[in-house]
Amino acid sequence: MNRPKYPPLLYLTSFLSAVGGFLFGYDTGVIAGALPLVEKVDNFFPEDKRAADSWEAAITSATVGAAFVFSFVGGFVTDRFGRKPAIIAASLVFTAGAIIMGASPSKEVLLIGRVVLGMGIGMASMCVPVYMAETSPEDIRGFLGASFQVMITFGQVTSALVDALFAKVSDGWKYDFGLAGVPAVILLVGFIFCPESPRWLVQKGREDEARTVLKQLRSASCNVEEELQDIVKICKEDEKISNTGQNSFKRMAGNASVRKALLIGIMLQFFQQLAGINTVIYYSARILQMSGISNSVSTILWISCGVNAINFFASFIGLYLVDRVGRRLLTLVSYCGIVVSLLLLAVGFTLSDTSSPAVTPSAVNNTSTGCAQFDTCYACTYEYDYMPGGGKEPLNCGFCYSPGSSGPEDSSCVAWQMNEENEMVPEQGSCPNTKKFVAQYCPTKYSPMVLVGLCLYLISFQSGLGPVPWIMNAEIYPLWFRSQGVSISTGFNWALNLIVSFTFLYLIQGIGFGTWYLYAGCSAVAIVFFTFTLPETKGKSLEEMEELFSRPLWKLGRG
Repeated sequence: MNRPKYPPLLYLTSFLSAVGGFLFGYDTGVIAGALPLVEKVDNFFPEDKRAADSWEAAITSATVGAAFVFSFVGGFVTDRFGRKPAIIAASLVFTAGAIIMGASPSKEVLLIGRVVLGMGIGMASMCVPVYMAETSPEDIRGFLGASFQVMITFGQVTSALVDALFAKVSDGWKYDFGLAGVPAVILLVGFIFCPESPRWLVQKGREDEARTVLKQLRSASCNVEEELQDIVKICKEDEKISNTGQNSFKRMAGNASVRKALLIGIMLQFFQQLAGINTVIYYSARILQMSGISNSVSTILWISCGVNAINFFASFIGLYLVDRVGRRLLTLVSYCGIVVSLLLLAVGFTLSDTSSPAVTPSAVNNTSTGCAQFDTCYACTYEYDYMPGGGKEPLNCGFCYSPGSSGPEDSSCVAWQMNEENEMVPEQGSCPNTKKFVAQYCPTKYSPMVLVGLCLYLISFQSGLGPVPWIMNAEIYPLWFRSQGVSISTGFNWALNLIVSFTFLYLIQGIGFGTWYLYAGCSAVAIVFFTFTLPETKGKSLEEMEELFSRPLWKLGRG
């Protein structure tokens, strides 16, 4: 059946809404490439490696923590003042955060800028999906909703490209952060001319305005009056119940269908984060360094840009399939690919570690308190090596070797220092120019396995698990609980995002590459849970969702 030809305003409105997704993606992704540049600024972070890691974790996680809090604020603003004012307010906060970060003279100011940025992201991540769902016709609601996820990934690939372009520019990281202000201004100006959500207008008793908006956003063949009356009917029923004195949370607690919808919405966001996606995005440059691909930060950032490009193009798979095969099948297949790719990452890292080249025995001094004490490349380049006796100064060791037919030869562990281009080089005279030197990884034949695992992970994630939680959360709640439901589920997303991103470096220190096995285990649990509980919402109107969730929880996935 041919779809109706919708007016350009519908697609323009959806595009401008999705610019909020671009900002979301840019500002969460830019940290991956900007942090390695910030690390090389003299005296920006403490010299103690563990203290510096704590600051990095705080700066990375501050945005997420603020987004968690302001996803609830966004729910209030969206419900009280409208979807449009909430998105405009979010764009203003985005702009302020970009300016603060771009002008940061210290780690403290950068932290404040990341907090302000998180405020905008939290509001946008809650109100944009709601606005897009409420203005979209049901037959292309999934397609338009998935465009939000596509723009998130476009923001991430753009941030990776900007990181790479400014890698060798003085204070390039400031440009990385500050350029986020450009799309924020586009969103601010563009959304002034967008209409308000017709469902919110009806809820506030402004039916004539809602009718006008629907006529602007629907094709000539659509029955605007029928759609409007369906919305009015639901709103009048909601008004009768609200006149009894029950607020939306008390009403939700007494409504089994809405409780189940909220549980599914929360678990979609919960397991999305436990799959480790934002760890991969935030720390992609570091993951690639750990894999042994290159010692150059600039090279790593360009490779990271390529990985993010795969992430972006993979999001079109979900965009194409979400209204064709449905949300449920897409999610389950996506999780299966994620489990396989995470196991591939884990095995690749483990093999790289266990097959680490040995230091030539004659170059090892067991009584040394410096770099000469280490007998393998992995031990030598491990970034948490400290002087014996609890010293806080890291040893800063690297692996010096000659490439041989069967692996590194004539190798030694030597100290490194920063050169004028902020690259790690061996101390003068410690490693001849005829040899190769690596400081943050070990030469290994298993690097391609890690890169393949990383790319497969992104393709699997973006084809289903990326867009589906945002699409379904914006469509499964009744109008009277939509803002609150999306706000709560988005809050869970950001809370788990905060926990996962903040604990990643500590998990790597504590259980090493077991971190990837942990994420794979969480995704396997998700497959079992959603097989029984995830219903199909494709083709259902927003007003039909409550009936869909009337079945028992463990039977929602049937039929």
